[in-house]
Amino acid sequence: MAHRAKKALLSEVAEISAGHPLRSGVDGFPLGDVGVIQMRNVDPETGIDWGNVSRIELPPARRTEFLTSQDVIFSPRGVRTYAVPLDPPPFQTVCSPQFFVLRPRGTELDPRFLAWQINQAPTQEYLQREATGSHILNIRREVIERLEIVIPSRSQQAAIVAFADAAAHEKRLLTGLIENRQQQMNALAARLRAYDEE
Repeated sequence: MAHRAKKALLSEVAEISAGHPLRSGVDGFPLGDVGVIQMRNVDPETGIDWGNVSRIELPPARRTEFLTSQDVIFSPRGVRTYAVPLDPPPFQTVCSPQFFVLRPRGTELDPRFLAWQINQAPTQEYLQREATGSHILNIRREVIERLEIVIPSRSQQAAIVAFADAAAHEKRLLTGLIENRQQQMNALAARLRAYDEE
């Protein structure tokens, strides 16, 4: 019998929490071993720029929830909202409170598939409708909690993620070819100008 995709609210299938509370900017903390993912470290196309993640000494806390490869971070503010799945962090890591952390419960929902679904047009249209703010969008927690998620079988989720990864790889290759061709055009134009001025 074919598996029918189920639907559920995000709050039913994932834990939703704010990023780590920081009372001041990252630059105000002493250097340490804990990475803090900030907005400047995240690109919706390429993921986390781990090489530039600041590492600080967190103040003593009763409990710190470090990020794992089961987490998705969601940016609810800005011109565009987006979700990014995490690779295994190379060191103990938290994210700034500007993000929401989405952690699927159990094994039914692949974090990479969840991030993919959030970034697609139907979800983005919902988030645009529900956002507050005119120029800089802001998604309230209750909006993301009410987000309806479609959950196909794990094999279908894996196939969709693989297809998306292949498409992203093709896009990077094409972008590289376009940029290389533009550099060739710029070099040709420079040579023509230099020739004309001789």
